[in-house]
Amino acid sequence: MKKSGLFRTLGQQFKLINEGHQSYIYFLWVLQALFGGILPVVGVFFAKLIIDIILQDKSQQELMITISILSGICIIAYTIQKLVEAYLSANYLKLRNQEFFKQIDLYNRVDYEKIENPSFQEEMEAGFEALEGDGRGFQAVYNNLEKLYVGIVSSILFCIILCFFSYWLAIVCLVSTLITALVNQGVAKYMEKRKKDLAYTSRQTRYYNNTCCDFSYGKDTRIFNLKGFLIEKYKQKSKSYIEVIRDIKNKEFLYALLGLLTLFIQDGLAYFLVIQAYFDKRITLSEVSLYISTIVAFTTVLRGFTQNFSFLVSNVKMSQFYFDTCYNQESFISTGTYKEIDLSKAPEIEFRNVWFKYPGTEKWILKDFNFKIKAGEKLAIVGTNGAGKSTIVKLICGLFKPTEGVILVDGRNALEYDKNTYYKMFSTVFQDYEIYACSVLENVVGSDKTEASIRYGKECLKRVGLQKKIEELPKQYDTQLLKIIDEEGVDLSGGQKQKIAIARALFKNGNVVILDEPTSALDALAEAEIYQSFNDLVEDKTAIYISHRLSSTKFCDKIAFFDGTGLKEYGTHEELMKQHKGYYEMFMTQGKYYQEEALDYA
Repeated sequence: MKKSGLFRTLGQQFKLINEGHQSYIYFLWVLQALFGGILPVVGVFFAKLIIDIILQDKSQQELMITISILSGICIIAYTIQKLVEAYLSANYLKLRNQEFFKQIDLYNRVDYEKIENPSFQEEMEAGFEALEGDGRGFQAVYNNLEKLYVGIVSSILFCIILCFFSYWLAIVCLVSTLITALVNQGVAKYMEKRKKDLAYTSRQTRYYNNTCCDFSYGKDTRIFNLKGFLIEKYKQKSKSYIEVIRDIKNKEFLYALLGLLTLFIQDGLAYFLVIQAYFDKRITLSEVSLYISTIVAFTTVLRGFTQNFSFLVSNVKMSQFYFDTCYNQESFISTGTYKEIDLSKAPEIEFRNVWFKYPGTEKWILKDFNFKIKAGEKLAIVGTNGAGKSTIVKLICGLFKPTEGVILVDGRNALEYDKNTYYKMFSTVFQDYEIYACSVLENVVGSDKTEASIRYGKECLKRVGLQKKIEELPKQYDTQLLKIIDEEGVDLSGGQKQKIAIARALFKNGNVVILDEPTSALDALAEAEIYQSFNDLVEDKTAIYISHRLSSTKFCDKIAFFDGTGLKEYGTHEELMKQHKGYYEMFMTQGKYYQEEALDYA
């Protein structure tokens, strides 16, 4: 992955200003730099002008006019600066929000297998850290640039004032600030060097602190007399943490002493030169006030400038990691180009010599797997836990790619299809379905609010047995689910949530229907009714039912029985029962739900 670099990252952030049609930010930066930069400079003239008026024995009225003019300039500059600053902050936030929208788009386009990869998740989380707040990372870069421009204007003006007295004095201030910047850089480098030690010892200390105070450990702590053991561990880890903190603070103290010495030498030399010039009658008393005020203000501005520059570098590095990870989409997004899919026709699906293991693991889930589901066929996939049933669903849906071999859909490699087009084929209810914080109806129809869609969405909810429950809710189909967005939202039972997920799949009406153990929270009768409802609706579709319970097998054309070694049995319900093998044993174990049929094969 090509690294952006600091300057390239800054260029990228400038580019985003142009892409967001916010080029006026540059003009606002100029205004902010001028009025923000002038403000501290105007302040140093107050004392000089007041002393001049007093020494020249001018009237009180003239003094008040002078003070009023200077105060008016300060008020105007300050007001404009704050207005521009507020407007800029809102635009920085807008730029950051645009990046959040890109994140959402990226999340929905990235290969799903990456999303389930822990290392990819960690990488993305580290990248997105740049967008987590307005005080660090992406948005802070713009804030830092804005302050740097203000500091540059103030520094130039203060340099001009000091050069009227002595350009050497301006050079002394600049050199002193440079030394202070190097000192601060030394502190930052040492902090970075000890960052891992600090994080490591802090995490250990925090663990024992939480454990010692966590009520959930109360029973074990008392029964096994672990109090002394935990406290001793806590003391050991706390000691290590304190030692790291002490080392960091000692180093900061030494660097701070060096910075203080530099400031002392600078101010001592500057004050000596100004006072000497006064006694040599080269400057007036009011000019003494002007130059001393300028030195103090100039030093403050320069130190703020160097500190802000240090913050800028730090925040640009965070943005750099964000751009390197989250803009490098070619490395984790792949899709084909073929879009000619007939959604009115049930497809044939074939696994040909498929091998699969999850990314980052060594265990093969499928080995040289060959399997065909005919167009319009109803297939039940049953078997033991860990046999790869749900993995097959993810492979069929295109969420994962085979490690070796190919999956063919109507004779074409599934990887050749455009992803968005390919996903349209599937009405799938996964094991880990989600309910969204929106209305009951929106959970089914999404943004499709046509009259026909609303009518069909309600019909799907009726088919899964939720009509009566929904009509008892305060706002019926418009009732908000969950309490995350709406405090008055309704939190349904697990079984009711599953039915909504199933209704969503019914509504989509894809030409391949897949139910991946979606009825685990339902009783056996409710499960049988759901499967029967689906069976009535998928007469002309390819359908795949996965379940531990065998409600789905009786009306399916074929049954595939898996164990930990792969596909073991394949055939109709009657054929597999006559074999008296794994499927037979599972069916007989669950025979209490199917007593009448089980007795026929006993």
